[in-house]
Amino acid sequence: MKKMKNKVLFLGMMVASLAMAACNGNGGGSTSKKPSGSKSSSSEVSTSKVELPKFEVKIDSGNGDPKVEQIELGSALTKPADPTAPAGKAFYGWMNVKNGGQIWDFENRDNNVVMENIELKPCFVPAGQEAQTFEAELCPDITERIGKDGTPGMDGETYSGGQAGTGLIARVNYSKETKTNKYNASGAFVREDGVARYATAADFNNPDVTVMAAFVHYNYVEGNTLTWELESDVAAENVTLFMRLSGEYGLPEEKQVFEGEGEERVYETFNYEGFPVKVNDAPVNYGSITIHNIIPKTFLPFQDYMVSANVSLKAGKNTIQMVVNNLDTLNGTIKSTGPVVDAIKLYSSSNITWPKAKISQMDNSNK
Repeated sequence: MKKMKNKVLFLGMMVASLAMAACNGNGGGSTSKKPSGSKSSSSEVSTSKVELPKFEVKIDSGNGDPKVEQIELGSALTKPADPTAPAGKAFYGWMNVKNGGQIWDFENRDNNVVMENIELKPCFVPAGQEAQTFEAELCPDITERIGKDGTPGMDGETYSGGQAGTGLIARVNYSKETKTNKYNASGAFVREDGVARYATAADFNNPDVTVMAAFVHYNYVEGNTLTWELESDVAAENVTLFMRLSGEYGLPEEKQVFEGEGEERVYETFNYEGFPVKVNDAPVNYGSITIHNIIPKTFLPFQDYMVSANVSLKAGKNTIQMVVNNLDTLNGTIKSTGPVVDAIKLYSSSNITWPKAKISQMDNSNK
């Protein structure tokens, strides 16, 4: 984790040095801010361009002929043609195996940005199975802070202690005029007799239906835990597990690397030890994840991360947990590092239910 942060900070220092060299005395093409009252003359203007670092982007469709390019920092990727899925499988998306199974989002400019070495491979899910999605904000205890002795404690709190329990839920404002969710959260659902039903396109366009979406954020205190208690009708093997994440905070303004389009404004890095995912208490090694290009105190559109394709579920009760297990501070204020959590998705041959989902946490009275 520290290695990744040091790498990004070193990159920032290198690019900042290049930018300063390009505009020292002759203006250059830099977008750096000038001191108040500074003036430029025509003799200072230069058309020289700062040469940005390049990263290796490898796209391997599995046909024995991977495509490898050197792509400039901040550039967007062009979506390759979908590969042919093997028998019994369906293509889900292109997975960045160098970043915790991140499903690359070619459609959204905020996510489709080259910030590091990338290796994309096809991600396949079982054909004929639908994603079974379970929202983080419906966990009965939004977070459960576990004491050092291993016993449950108070509801999870924010890094500042200003919010706890259901105060960690952020609600998404859906606009019927633009037909968009403000933060692109996946958890759009309606309530029917206290039961969550995920919204359809018809619901979004029906003025008589209130569509809600939400996610869990401010989750930056060691010990905060999200727990899904799920029931599977039968035992199932080779279940594919995704987690749907975004980022919110990170480096302070004075340490941001670039200005303007495509800058490395904020990043968050965590791994399977500092932010473990456990299925029935068994840790899942998803490697390391870095969420790039976060505008401070806002949210990137959520992205799916394929945690594992080999999860086992028992017949009956199963528990999936995400735990904040680090003291990696961000900007000197936030106590721990962790993602914003929207949902988990499971592809399983079994039917999974969530008897303890707490729909009432989405009532307006809980604001």
